[in-house]
Amino acid sequence: MKIDPKKRDDLSKFLIHLTKDEKSGDPTAIDNLINILKQKKIEARKAHCLFMHIFSQKGFSKKLEKKFNTVCLTEAPLNQIRILSADFPSRKIKLKPYGLVFWKEDLLKKGASPAIYINAEKGTELRNYLLKEFKKKFPSTFKKLEQKEEYPNEIIQYFSLINKIGPNYDFSWEREWRFHGDLEFKYRDVVAIIAEYPNRFEKRCQKEFKRRQLNSIKKIPIINPNWNYEEVVEEMSRRIWEKEK
Repeated sequence: MKIDPKKRDDLSKFLIHLTKDEKSGDPTAIDNLINILKQKKIEARKAHCLFMHIFSQKGFSKKLEKKFNTVCLTEAPLNQIRILSADFPSRKIKLKPYGLVFWKEDLLKKGASPAIYINAEKGTELRNYLLKEFKKKFPSTFKKLEQKEEYPNEIIQYFSLINKIGPNYDFSWEREWRFHGDLEFKYRDVVAIIAEYPNRFEKRCQKEFKRRQLNSIKKIPIINPNWNYEEVVEEMSRRIWEKEK
């Protein structure tokens, strides 16, 4: 009997982007999700790689720094989202139970990749090697990088995927993926919306969106991150039946 490894039940078919509150508390994670749906775009606002602290040391131009910005996603199963939005003292970015679900296959075609985690502690010099290579590889501007390298964007994309793990810093369990640059989408690309209080979020959408946009959003299932698989399937089935009416 032939087995398709992609059909393993410990691997998700989806990639999820969760939002967060800004440090000031304004906008909130819900506000950010609403804005993402309005723009149909998740902005890549910062870099999330091992080499971020070197940008200023090398005197990177703003354009080159921005080239490292990525959108973070996770392939955690839908019934594990609640863990990702839990409060962890060592985590700098506090994710909230609000976000969007996409088909992994679709984002693979657009260029999304799993984050690369390297052992930065005992038994390896890999971290030091990569830091030295990074310093050698990159000049201070993107224009100079284009003159030096045949595939400048691809080199940036590779280094933007790399993170470290160690005894006191290990988030590899998040099953993180990254999309290089802004992630633009259409409403039909969204498998589901994640919201802690689906009914409240739907009412918020009714106030925020014009009729045409609202009609499209109403077709998307809204999933509570605390639901089990049966409840998720039930909500998705309900929306499918409503589409057929």
